[in-house]
Amino acid sequence: MHVNDVIAVIEEIAPLEFAASWDRCGVQVAARRGKIKRLAVALDPAPDCVDRALAWDADFLLTHHPLALKPGLPDRPDAYHHVLGTLLRQDVWLYAAHTSLDVQPDGPVRWLAKELGLERVSVLEPTGAVRPRWFRVLGRPESLALFVRELEQRPDIEFFNVGPQALELVCSAGAESTVRSVLRRDAGASLRVLSQDLEHPVATVGFGFVGVFSEPLTWNALAADLERILERSVFALAGPVPEIIRRLACCPGSGASMLPRVKQAGAEVFITGDMKYHDARTAEELGILVVDVGHFSLEERMMRFLAEQLRVRLSDEGLRVEFFPSRDGITHGIYA
Repeated sequence: MHVNDVIAVIEEIAPLEFAASWDRCGVQVAARRGKIKRLAVALDPAPDCVDRALAWDADFLLTHHPLALKPGLPDRPDAYHHVLGTLLRQDVWLYAAHTSLDVQPDGPVRWLAKELGLERVSVLEPTGAVRPRWFRVLGRPESLALFVRELEQRPDIEFFNVGPQALELVCSAGAESTVRSVLRRDAGASLRVLSQDLEHPVATVGFGFVGVFSEPLTWNALAADLERILERSVFALAGPVPEIIRRLACCPGSGASMLPRVKQAGAEVFITGDMKYHDARTAEELGILVVDVGHFSLEERMMRFLAEQLRVRLSDEGLRVEFFPSRDGITHGIYA
């Protein structure tokens, strides 16, 4: 599978346009190879994880966390130096889907909501809107026919006004990168393209989620569910324990800044990671029970679900996909 097509699939799930302005999503390390046979997925581009992926002969590594938020010179033999040097020597791609993935409500970021059986789930902190994209493509009849055949099975792409020398289509924001990838591949066919966003948004993107339980439950019952789902029995708690829990909010990763939004959403419990002393005081003042399950717990599982989604999606493309577990605690270093 060509590397451009691999990236196009990733960016259907996590479009770069929705990444936070401070983030470093996208290609982290480029390689010369164009053909990709093995895709490794992991939470962190940590040295041990990268080494295990390359021992498996991965030629493309997809991680959640970037190699560095502020890339600099590899001027000392640290973890950054090791990973960068190893990938360059072995000519392997590294791509990070960080906040571009975090804000996608239909992506794996909401896996805990499904496990807990939350209903009426919505975005906790909206950051943008998904708008469909319109394309008008002009070219020779045989080129247009080939273009249609490559994309007509996609449920998120709709063709209309198809004629001998022109056609129009509307696609979801997630499918735009695939359409453009096919157009680039067929550029030799002299296809000419016009495109623009349509006015009406079809979905909201943003950080975190909030939902309701079909039946109210106690903290003890919720804690038991979390122990079972997260496979751990120790959590850091801050704020008052509610008698009954009807609404729950969550932000995988670090979500302390969202506490006022959690209050506004009416959630009694907020699950997140990396809460600090002053965050705990804020939770107490707002009357919210914060459950710090650690930055690692939610995002490691999220990337495992992403790997499975990609495995299903790419199974017919001759591309092998493998998930490589990371180690808890490593995301607090240069990879956070």
